[in-house]
This record gives sequence, structure tokens and C-alpha cells, in this order.
Amino acid sequence: MLSFFRQNLFFNSLLLLPYTIIVRIHSLIYPESYASSEIEGWFNWTLFEWLKNVPVIQSILAILLIFLQAVTINYIVNRHRLTLRPNLFPGVFYILLVSLSKESLYLNPVLFANVFFLLAVVNLFKTYRVAQVSTSIFNSAFFIGIASLFYMPTLLYLLPCFIALFMLRSFRVKERMQYLLGAVTALFLAFSIFFYFGLYHSFLQPYFNSNIALPQISDIQLKALIPTGLVLLAMIAVITNYYSLRKKKSIQSQRKIDILYWFLFFSPIMLLFWYRIDSWSLLLISMPLSILIGMMLYRVKNQLIAELIHFVALAVIFTIHFGLI
Repeated sequence: MLSFFRQNLFFNSLLLLPYTIIVRIHSLIYPESYASSEIEGWFNWTLFEWLKNVPVIQSILAILLIFLQAVTINYIVNRHRLTLRPNLFPGVFYILLVSLSKESLYLNPVLFANVFFLLAVVNLFKTYRVAQVSTSIFNSAFFIGIASLFYMPTLLYLLPCFIALFMLRSFRVKERMQYLLGAVTALFLAFSIFFYFGLYHSFLQPYFNSNIALPQISDIQLKALIPTGLVLLAMIAVITNYYSLRKKKSIQSQRKIDILYWFLFFSPIMLLFWYRIDSWSLLLISMPLSILIGMMLYRVKNQLIAELIHFVALAVIFTIHFGLI
């Protein structure tokens, strides 16, 4: 099946949609609604209150979001030549990673935050040795600020993105101010709305107070340990393959790969800035990890081994989803 995604063709990109539906078919057969609260912010609470009585719509929306995110990830990888040849592996493994646990099958705040974080990365990677990049620098921080309104831990991505700009260009003082202004603008607009409509005590204050405290860890079950263990194994694999992934790449590509590792190292720390930790919190790690896994498996010369790894991943996912353990 992976052979369909070895080439970066328009038709093959469209195949990611039925692929996403197949991987997440459980959410369409047994749709469930995500229950939000004031602690998760006004944007989440309003959106999920509106959709709470239509769980199948939530499942469909989650599938569409993941498909578009997978396409965006492939665009980032191929546009910036992070692999030796254009391919769709990173998007495929993003779909698999965000579908690992049963709890992550349904619409949740991280999926909305990932939309804006990917837009931030698109703008961030545009800044490499380009003279006029004020808009891209501003937008990268602005989109991170918007993402944090859905899932507060993404606000911490401002730090690795700030470091990334030093890696990509001569990051001048003026550009640093533009970067900070982007984040401040996003948060200022949100705070203005909250104060104008009198939502400060109901949403804004609980959103920050509840999520800054130490999070509660949900009841750990076998079905949650398996996805966590697989993610840890994948992280170990991409870390040990750091030098091989950078080998025979241009300086530009090497620096952007290094930025993905920065995102990967920051992601587990960010999980602590949400009021609870459960299996769908792993979605935050999926973007950088899926790109690095896709790059790693594309380098495997024996295609049968890559197909076997893909088949085992699918088998584990369906086993978890349909309770066959």
C-alpha cells in the first residue's frame, strides 16, 4: 500500500482522504462527541457545545482536518526538499500517529491547534535567507498565538520558533520585534473580545489558571500504554537516526530538519501545560515525529520491510480501535 505514496502526485495526494477514512473507520461506525468545558477556553467550549448532539459530524470534521493537515505536511517536506525525492510518506504517518489511540479518534482541541501551528511552520520555513520576510515572521508568531486559544501548550512553541529564526537567517532586532508583535496581536485581539463580551471571569481566567497548574494524569489503561509506548519507540528511532536523516542534504534542508528536532524535544514538555494528560495529548508530538518517521522509512532500501512496518502499524491501530486486545 505504501507504494501508492512513494511519488508526490496530485492523484496520490487525493488518496490520502480515503486512506484517512479507512484508518479512522471506527469513528464513523461508533461516533462519539467530545465533551468540553470552560477550563478549555471559550473557543473550544462554544464549538463543541454547538456540535455535541451530532457526533458523526465531529468524526467527519476530524477526518477532513487530518487529511488537510497531512497534505500540508507533505507540502512542507517536498517544498523545502527535506527528503531526497518528493513523496507522501510524512502525511501517511501523520494520519497513523493521530489515530493511534481510541480517544484520539474523535474531534478534540489539539486538531484545531495543529491547523494553525502548521500555518506557522509554513511561514517560518519561508524566511530562510530572504530579504523581505516581515509578513512571514509576523504570521508565524500570530498563528501560534491563535493555536494557543484552542490548546494552550502550543503557546510554548514561540520559543523553538524564535530559536529557529536564528538558525534560518540573520535574525535582526527589528525582526525580533515583529515576531513578538505577531504573538501579542493574536492574544490582544482575543483578550479584547473576552473583555468586551464580559467573558473574562467565565473563560479567560479559568483557561489560564487551570492549565498552568500541574495536570492530572487520566487513569492509565493498557490501551493507553500501547500508543504511548509506540510513540516513545518512534522518538528513539528518529533520534538515533539523526545523522543519517541529515546526510547528503543541503545546508538549508539540514537546518530545517534540526528545527523539527527542536519541536520534537519541546513537545513532551508542553504536555504539562494542560489541565490533564491523556492519550490524545500525544497528538501534539505528531507533526514533527511523522515527518521524521516518513523520512526515515523512505530511506529504507528494502520496500518489503517498509510495507511490513506499515502493515503492523495498521494492525495495531485496528486492534486498539475495535477492542481486540
